[in-house]
Amino acid sequence: MKKLISVAIALAFVSPLISADEEILDDVVIDGSLCVGQDCNNGEDFQMDTIRMKENNLRIKFVDTSSSASFPGVDWQITINDSNDGGDSYFAVENVSAGDVPFRVNDGAETDSLVVGDNSFTGFGTGSPAQHLHVVDGNSPTLRLEQDGTAGFAPIVWDISTNENELTISTGGSTLLTMDTVGNMTIEGTLTAGNPPMDFPDYVFSSSYNLMPLEELGEFVSTNSHLPGIPSASEVAANGINMTELQVSLLEKLEELTLYTLQQQETIGELQRQIQTLQGQ
Repeated sequence: MKKLISVAIALAFVSPLISADEEILDDVVIDGSLCVGQDCNNGEDFQMDTIRMKENNLRIKFVDTSSSASFPGVDWQITINDSNDGGDSYFAVENVSAGDVPFRVNDGAETDSLVVGDNSFTGFGTGSPAQHLHVVDGNSPTLRLEQDGTAGFAPIVWDISTNENELTISTGGSTLLTMDTVGNMTIEGTLTAGNPPMDFPDYVFSSSYNLMPLEELGEFVSTNSHLPGIPSASEVAANGINMTELQVSLLEKLEELTLYTLQQQETIGELQRQIQTLQGQ
């Protein structure tokens, strides 16, 4: 009898040191909170937490055990902080199978750093995004577009920023385009337009071109106060103006003016010959 009591006492002291997996072949319902991790305490103060993870290596891994090749089988993991001394503090979603980290939030990110609104608009710095992409900052909100060279193309960085005075597009520390709050635009370099929605006016110099006689041109200008083919001031005020079309139309008028000048020069030359003939008599 004493021997049995001694064995029971020994097992009572040893049993807390024995660790084994426990398999429960049924649903598990916990009426209360749950703490998981090596640093959970007996009598844990959960406050408002339903599930708490508590240790220095916090990971939740999702292992897909699909055996068919036609089924998705990528494993994912939610990672909280680096586990090494001096590491970073962050929340991340990792693609374990590929070794990629497609989503990460670092410690220090401010409120509303990234918000997807109920309208599916995305906000940076705002809890109420009003456009598909809405960026808010107290001083010069900026969008950076960077080609980093990983695809074999030359690295380059473009910045689009705005403040109370203007919107700018810059690269390499140099501003290439500026637009102020009333629409005035300044660019560095040249401006090239695409194919205009009208023929380029080389046709003016064709022998078949019907050049309006100067008398008719004078009557048109006197009646309408603008050149034919050029919109009037009232039309521009009402509808604005297509700058590409205007440039092409102005070139047409310049080429017509060249033809008028050549015709007048021909007339002047003929008159000079007649004068010389009369003087020689």
